[in-house]
Amino acid sequence: MMKKYRIMYLLAVLSVLLCGLWGGARLAPALLAVLIALPVLSGIRLYLSAGGLSLSLEGEHSCCCGQRMEIKLKIEYKFWPAAGNVKIDVTEENHVFGTKKKEVYLLKLGRGRHHEFDIVLDTAVCGGRVIRISGLECSGLLGLFSVHKPLGADFAYTVYPYEARMYVSLNRHREREQPGDIYDGKKSGTDVSEVFGLREYREGDPLQGIHWKLSGKMQQLIVREFGRPVNYHTLLLLSPAFQYGSKRVPEAVASAVFDLGISLSRALLNQNIAHFVGYLSGSEICCLPVDSSHSYDNMLLHLMNHPVQRDGDKTLLAFISQQMHRQYTKVVYVAGEVNEVAAQNLSVLADLTVIEATKGASGYLAGDRGYAVIGISIENMRSIEHMISI
Repeated sequence: MMKKYRIMYLLAVLSVLLCGLWGGARLAPALLAVLIALPVLSGIRLYLSAGGLSLSLEGEHSCCCGQRMEIKLKIEYKFWPAAGNVKIDVTEENHVFGTKKKEVYLLKLGRGRHHEFDIVLDTAVCGGRVIRISGLECSGLLGLFSVHKPLGADFAYTVYPYEARMYVSLNRHREREQPGDIYDGKKSGTDVSEVFGLREYREGDPLQGIHWKLSGKMQQLIVREFGRPVNYHTLLLLSPAFQYGSKRVPEAVASAVFDLGISLSRALLNQNIAHFVGYLSGSEICCLPVDSSHSYDNMLLHLMNHPVQRDGDKTLLAFISQQMHRQYTKVVYVAGEVNEVAAQNLSVLADLTVIEATKGASGYLAGDRGYAVIGISIENMRSIEHMISI
């Protein structure tokens, strides 16, 4: 654009010069002097105004996906009012998805030394982000010259996943907790009033389990067993990624995995069901307990400041290889695609439900592979209430 202005101005100077030399115009010398002086004066003003220039970014530091969010860019001139327009290069980085977007803003300044502009942020996907301005370019009044100022300004903010309206029901009964053990309410022999097995007392056994009447007859301590004790823990295993094996998914689907995960977590928390939220960190599965509003917020902060894995299949494979099914009775796997072989292997070891973010199909997708697959369409995830049975 500046090159265009320079060519036009040069043509104007040449035209006046030609009129003075061959046209005999009396005003040509004076007009020519003005045309030569204007760029000089404009350049002086440009350097004076840019000498005390400062900028800053202000605004809210968090919002939810889909919510309108904007920040204010403030430009202030200390010594001299603005001489022309300002061009800034803005870079937006998403730390969760590892994406970077660049935009160029051309700001038309009015009169005065203080100027404010609203920059509307893209909140379509979640993640911890930073807006960075590494420098700006000030143009002169005529657009013939510019000055580059290496001024910088950063603004960090977080776009949290969207909490969809969701209700979760458990397919299996809540398991009852006894001193030291938790018992499955759907398995036979879990009624603690029924003697499911007898054995000799071992050091460390709870005194509540001793069968005192039978111990008196046998002349040794006998302990009652009430069925196979289990550690019943529910794990929401999140696997957001752009790629699952050889399949690629859009950024909107990867972000919707976060939406589904935190919506399920909130639904369980609303029913006072303590659980864990897991994600792949490097080569290890990191599991965060959620049993209160405080722990829920802590879980969100961890998720929004941790980069996703390149291959989403690695989450499920890491969970199986580390034999983490021994710690969790119920696993809800939330992803954009499903590795059927890995899911079938895990379904043999644990009670598995797959929640899949999809672009189209919604509802109960499959249940004949040893595990249930429930699809949630990202198009209507935020507009309707979801009833999910796990």
